[in-house]
Amino acid sequence: MRGRNWVGVALLFLFLPVNIPLWNILFSALELNISGEFTTPPMFLLGLLFLFYPTQKDIEQHIAKSTEEE
Repeated sequence: MRGRNWVGVALLFLFLPVNIPLWNILFSALELNISGEFTTPPMFLLGLLFLFYPTQKDIEQHIAKSTEEE
């Protein structure tokens, strides 16, 4: 796995929807006026993108391999 994939896995675990109360506690302890309900879903989706969406280099290599096989 590449570094990008590891960041995606870390984001997935940190921003699981179950962790919303923990983020609310952390934000209130840091005296930030941010809600966990608004920050968790986008960060969770960003982790999914980092983990599963291929890079441009991977796409180009896949296209090159498929054209070589033909």
